Amino acid sequence: MHGQSVSKPPHVEIFDQLKTIVAKHYDIGQVISAERNHRGYINASYDIEAERHGTKTQYLLRQYRSGTHENRICFEHALMKELLSRGFGFSPRLIATKHGTTYAKVAENRKEGKKESFVAVFSYLPGEDKFTWDDPLCTVEELETAAEVFAHYHNAIYGWEGVSSWEEPRIIDQISLMRKQWRVQGQEVGDSPFNSYFLEYSDSLFGVLDNAMYFPTKEVYDGLPHLAIHGDFHPGNLKYSKGKISGLFDFDWAKMDTRCFDVGLAIFYFCTSWEVNSDGDLLVDRVELFLDSYQKAAKETATLGPLTTLELQILPQMIVAGNAYILDWIRGEFCETRPDADEFLRYLRHGVKLMKWLERNWTSLKNLILRKRCSG
Repeated sequence: MHGQSVSKPPHVEIFDQLKTIVAKHYDIGQVISAERNHRGYINASYDIEAERHGTKTQYLLRQYRSGTHENRICFEHALMKELLSRGFGFSPRLIATKHGTTYAKVAENRKEGKKESFVAVFSYLPGEDKFTWDDPLCTVEELETAAEVFAHYHNAIYGWEGVSSWEEPRIIDQISLMRKQWRVQGQEVGDSPFNSYFLEYSDSLFGVLDNAMYFPTKEVYDGLPHLAIHGDFHPGNLKYSKGKISGLFDFDWAKMDTRCFDVGLAIFYFCTSWEVNSDGDLLVDRVELFLDSYQKAAKETATLGPLTTLELQILPQMIVAGNAYILDWIRGEFCETRPDADEFLRYLRHGVKLMKWLERNWTSLKNLILRKRCSG
């Protein structure tokens, strides 16, 4: 083998890359271990341990997907810094680079040439990773404390006006764009079980969008409480310790929108069954527990307060909009990255089943949610 180059195993090559990135851009010591965290889909995350002056410290290093807009990262990081300044104790800290920034630009060698991506390092949150977005059925205690933390997050960030350099469409504007995108991209996903199901159930899928279009008027929507929503609040983005929430992370879907939509999306995540015999069913007992806990915690806050009667009237529609929002991500992610077709087919089926459940149980769901105004 003399004179021939021997390629390194992928995990060794990645470890070397991470060591180089940290050494060049951060003053946290030498990386001595790194393990890929496979819980996310969009960005590559690594649990790393660094040693500095004999002290070992854990961090999370995130390499943002190539093509991520820099201003989106600026919004996410500005939000996290604002939460820290306002005393919200559940989110991680951003570790500053040697130049005092919250992220570093990294050059990547790709087949199409050199590309630039972004890297950030976060403090490591305590607690246990117990769930994923498609395995969300936490215990009753965990569900209730999650709703409480969610209410405290909304209260903590309310009044912050965001970063003017980044604006993303609110859900009321986004829904109207989805129909055009679905029609175009639905024909471009290739020959796969995913594509076959998409075409077979296209009427149901477009029914999700039709139902999600029944928003209040824009004037009414504009008058609802707006804030920097988390945009991805589910059990897989929380850390747990002894039945309580010990950390909240993954703010990369955050944007300015209504609190009501953030709550509707969270209900979609926390309260929908993925079990074989009940897949797509909204578990109303969990909806009730989540809202009771949210309203009670929000009532104790001085700034924002609990969901108003108007927000509760619109909330069932926000659950529909949340389903459409995630279906749009499923469609877009599949078209863009061609992931495991069976896995994404499962996600697609789940969303269609939920839509059918909502159609069957619409009146009883609205009545249940409106009763929650008494909790406020």
